[in-house]
Amino acid sequence: MKGVYPRLSQLLVTHLQELKAESRHYAQGDVVIEKQKHADDILLLLSGELSVEISPECELARIKPGEMLGEMGLSGDNRHSATVRVHDGPAELIQVNADALLRLALFDGDLALEMLALSSARCRQSNQQMALLLGAIQALSDGNSDQLQTSLNHLQAEAGGFQAAAKHLASISERLLKPSRSGG
Repeated sequence: MKGVYPRLSQLLVTHLQELKAESRHYAQGDVVIEKQKHADDILLLLSGELSVEISPECELARIKPGEMLGEMGLSGDNRHSATVRVHDGPAELIQVNADALLRLALFDGDLALEMLALSSARCRQSNQQMALLLGAIQALSDGNSDQLQTSLNHLQAEAGGFQAAAKHLASISERLLKPSRSGG
């Protein structure tokens, strides 16, 4: 996803006054976005690091400075699909009203394209993570330890929830292999 955010961030900063953007500050551990709450704003992270979580034990992604968040809540039922909290703080964010940003995107084709590029990059990343999980499960089912280890190594490079999934799959693999070792 490198290369998507700098241009989008630059475009947002160009329009901050027009968008009536507000600066927000959060301490480590603070919730920035609450799952299932109505999505009214889009946020641009200036400093700190955020964790995108389905639950406190299941982290999906990390948001770094220069990245935008909250845009997924603009489609569908206009609710946030995950909780976002400050992982490494304090964090400073710029808050922009989503409706104002969408109106502006109608007149700024570059901004609209960059927002689509961000959404597309995040979908691609999710697809890759899902493929890694499915590949690891298939390798475990097939007893293919080489493929399983390759998948687990890639999962370890992902955000916390995927690292935890890799550990669980490795643990399952060890338990499945133990009976065959002691029986031989």
